[in-house]
Amino acid sequence: MWKNRIILFVMVLVLSAGCSNSLFRKGYKLNYRNPIIRKAESNFLKGKALINEGRSDAAGYYFDKAINILLNSVSDNPEFSRIVNEYVIKISSIELNQLEYNNNISTEKEKALIDEVVNTRLFKPSQKEIKKIKQLAVISEPTFSIPIEINDKVVSFIKAFQTVRHKSIQNALDRSGIYIKRYKVIFNEAGIPEDLAYLPIIESGFRTNAYSRARAMGIWQFIKMTARLFGLRVDWILDERKDPEKSAYAAAKYLKYLYEKFDDWYLALASYNGGPGKVSRAIKRVGSRNFYRLAKSRYLRRETRNYVPAFIASLLIAKSPEKYGFIVNEPDKLYNNSKIVKIISPVSLKSVSALLNRPYSELKKLNPEIVRDFTPFNKKEYELRIPIGSDESVLEQLKRLPPKSRYFAGWYRVRKGDSLYSIARKFRTSVRKIKRVNKLRSNLIRPGKRLLIPR
Repeated sequence: MWKNRIILFVMVLVLSAGCSNSLFRKGYKLNYRNPIIRKAESNFLKGKALINEGRSDAAGYYFDKAINILLNSVSDNPEFSRIVNEYVIKISSIELNQLEYNNNISTEKEKALIDEVVNTRLFKPSQKEIKKIKQLAVISEPTFSIPIEINDKVVSFIKAFQTVRHKSIQNALDRSGIYIKRYKVIFNEAGIPEDLAYLPIIESGFRTNAYSRARAMGIWQFIKMTARLFGLRVDWILDERKDPEKSAYAAAKYLKYLYEKFDDWYLALASYNGGPGKVSRAIKRVGSRNFYRLAKSRYLRRETRNYVPAFIASLLIAKSPEKYGFIVNEPDKLYNNSKIVKIISPVSLKSVSALLNRPYSELKKLNPEIVRDFTPFNKKEYELRIPIGSDESVLEQLKRLPPKSRYFAGWYRVRKGDSLYSIARKFRTSVRKIKRVNKLRSNLIRPGKRLLIPR
């Protein structure tokens, strides 16, 4: 990641040098003798030196400081502001294309949009631009169920979403069509504003497999502890954070809890991102319950400070996409052309796929919460989502799958002297199946370990 930051800053310096001739004619000496450039370059070199020492966290501080020096100089002159904003677009474009995770995220998981959004390089909008967005919000005449405050931070995110994050936001808007109607119903039933149904635009981009650096998962980006606290099952067989509907119910409960705690939707949203404890401590230290006052303090992380204005910006766009340069395309119809059926459990998804004569990939896409290739063995029945169109006789067969099509699994605790081969012989199965079901990478097993045995 820090290598990418080096590339980005070099681009700033190169672009600055490239523009020096035209700026010089206007009376601005934007070159290496300019004190702003020299100060920025000094911080960049400090960061580079720390990178060579392997201190990437400390290096990040100086890289950010270097770029902030350039951005903070914008206010002196409109022309200078315009040019540096152009640099931000180019830098952010490179950052978007080059950014990679250091977390070794599985190929089954997708990058959560929240990591992009909260680290977006922001513009410095003029008062004219802020006024224009406010007028556009009035002209569009959308109705909102939460307070909408349009300020320079919100306008900055709108500009970023229209430019450097356009593709990501466009894709999120397209995917939102799959779930948004159902989510509004769920939120209305919970007694909270339906506008909050758009929160996944900046959280996950409406991806069920979205996974963030904070180890949050799913459309609503729950970490394990919070997910379990609000009724979601998260274990090695099921991860209901990835279930589009169950996670939405949990999110509605969590948001309602946060609002009841803070009695303010901006504080509730900040808590959804940063945690209620951190927001409570910030309120106590600053002595204010105004989110934007808290955001000016050092008691909220940058991510949380950016979270609320980023959501307001995404909400304005989602309510009137065409006004902001977006066209919402027809969503994938698979999920909305599906239904839930109760089947005997456990059962192999491949068996269900063969019986329905539908691709296995469709079943996995419709049931992303199923971590393994079979439904839970500790439930007698399981509500499986399948494509609409299967005839009733097939559905009856599905409810009465023969034993060979099921995973009849049991637990076995490894004893001293056991091997996978001896255990496989004992239960008339294979080493390959035991390793696959338990996700073992090698044949090494230790006494005391519990194994799930497919029979």
